[in-house]
Amino acid sequence: METTFAYNIEKLLQKKLAIYTELTSLLESETNYIVKMDVNSLWSASTRKKELATDIERVRNSIIFLCNEEAIDHGMDLKKFDLANLIKIMPLSARVKADLEIIKIAIEGKKREIRQIASSNRKYINDYLGVIDGVISTITGGSKNQSYSKKGLSVSTVAPSFYGTRFGRGAATTLISAHA
Repeated sequence: METTFAYNIEKLLQKKLAIYTELTSLLESETNYIVKMDVNSLWSASTRKKELATDIERVRNSIIFLCNEEAIDHGMDLKKFDLANLIKIMPLSARVKADLEIIKIAIEGKKREIRQIASSNRKYINDYLGVIDGVISTITGGSKNQSYSKKGLSVSTVAPSFYGTRFGRGAATTLISAHA
């Protein structure tokens, strides 16, 4: 019984690692798309990232389902998923747990790598959008306008530019957000 359960858990963890590996590769490609400002590829990458996030949730759900079938009292759901704790409480031999731990460490490494690449990509996009905004403001003669808040305080605003389009800062966040 342990063999089948352990095999299924290991298979799911390997699948999760493969998804994170694909996500890492996708984010690295996204860096090139940002540099080239290939907006169509950025949107495609964003769509694929959402699909991968859904795949990760499915794997988590499958792991939780298997643990529930084995009557393992784990107290977890998709949002409170803790693989390290789950490995500790699984009724498996030390050898099997050690094998699962190796996969967990690889997954954690990929997650760190993903966070670093995603952070760099966000910075690249924000820097690029700042340059574009400055160029467009210069071309259109946009300058800082004074406006006032409800309390009568002076607030500086910048004339509408690139940020008002579907490719503005909000879109940038959507394009590169990745849920690890």
